[in-house]
Amino acid sequence: MSTRFAKPLVALSLLAGIAGAANAEGLYVGGALSAPNYSSQINGFGGGDGGSGPGLKLYGGYKLSPNFALESGYFNLGRSHADGTGGTAKAQGIFLDGVASYEFAPKWSVLGSLGVAQAHLKTSDGSDDSSALKVGAGLQYDLNKTTALRVGYERYRFTNAFDAKPYVGQTTFGANFAF
Repeated sequence: MSTRFAKPLVALSLLAGIAGAANAEGLYVGGALSAPNYSSQINGFGGGDGGSGPGLKLYGGYKLSPNFALESGYFNLGRSHADGTGGTAKAQGIFLDGVASYEFAPKWSVLGSLGVAQAHLKTSDGSDDSSALKVGAGLQYDLNKTTALRVGYERYRFTNAFDAKPYVGQTTFGANFAF
């Protein structure tokens, strides 16, 4: 099996396992489509010109308290726009976040996240793996006790991708489902 598909399948398997434990309180799964923002060049490609194609985020989480949860999952940051060289950059991987929330109005919460990620970055001239620090902020609207909509922004700071420390962000819109 190609490693290109192995990480998404592992992430989906983890989510399915979480979904199978539906009797446990505090568990939830979610997904989001995203618009990438490649603000830095990666291996000489992209940078400062946004991204193309949708990104994707799939996650599972566990609420440790009413205001704090742990989330883990898979992300795909789409790809950078082709620059003058005609090449693009793309990134995908797995993450682990701590997520704090505060309900500021009935059914409305503000979210903040801090975490780590491990990514595979690929450009027209090669590929590399890098860990990343990750920070995010967003809003959540609870449709009911088990379904919520989320909008947010996440920023990844890769620690050693092609001997550089590029930034990539993504604006996300999705939903999560509690058990």
